[in-house]
Amino acid sequence: MLKIDYTRQVQYELMHGREATEAIRECPVGYLPIGCLERHGDHLPMGLDAMKAHGVCCLAAQAIGGVVFPAHHFAGIHRMNEKQIQRSTGLWGNVYTDETAEGHLVDIINQLGIAGIKVVVLYSGHYPVCQVDMVESIAKRFERHETLTVIPFAERMIMEGDHAGASETSFMLYLDKSHVNMTAIGEENFKDHG
Repeated sequence: MLKIDYTRQVQYELMHGREATEAIRECPVGYLPIGCLERHGDHLPMGLDAMKAHGVCCLAAQAIGGVVFPAHHFAGIHRMNEKQIQRSTGLWGNVYTDETAEGHLVDIINQLGIAGIKVVVLYSGHYPVCQVDMVESIAKRFERHETLTVIPFAERMIMEGDHAGASETSFMLYLDKSHVNMTAIGEENFKDHG
């Protein structure tokens, strides 16, 4: 069983100067948690997908090493094209075209490589099939890269999703229960999300 050192600072954005560069030199594994800002019922935060991915990445880094980069909330897709996005009301959250999200993530991963990262764990807390396909496609783009390996991971690979349901709620309760409003679960919320 892995022992997690909860006291070890693994969040890149909270590290100081040389602490960050030394952490990368010591273990050049970078975790890039991604998701989107979308409605997850009335009881969970809009940023749930990236928040839970970030929490899991922090636990992994504290257990086996590496550096966790800030959660990227602008990487979720629903296989929408430009026309569909223009017709979207935005009431349920943000969506991006596949090309926008994938291109941006490839740029970020290349920058992580320049910073000294050798292995990127691209972890998506947003798990529609198109999202899983995207993280796998990004990993394939780096298959022949000289110094950088990308490992794709999405929650769909370990469980069937239940958007804003029992598993996502439990996930967030485990990671940080202060972000779950159990009193907001009710008939109206259930009608919206099932």
